[in-house]
Amino acid sequence: MAQATTIKELRKMQLPDLLKEIAAVQLTVAKLRLGIKLGKEKNSAKYIREKRQLARMKTVASEKTVAPLEATSQKTSPTT
Repeated sequence: MAQATTIKELRKMQLPDLLKEIAAVQLTVAKLRLGIKLGKEKNSAKYIREKRQLARMKTVASEKTVAPLEATSQKTSPTT
């Protein structure tokens, strides 16, 4: 991912596309972490940015999977 995706853009993405992006960013974060540990990567700020982006993406993915479950549970549970 060359440029950080905004939250609005992430929320517009379909879940399968978002999951593919998450997998790609996870790989990038792992490579950066390894590079920093081995002393090959000097740009630790990039690692932190990518980690935060990954957290944003996981949050949006979680919202997309939990929201349909909450909608169905509200329809089926009676209110007293």
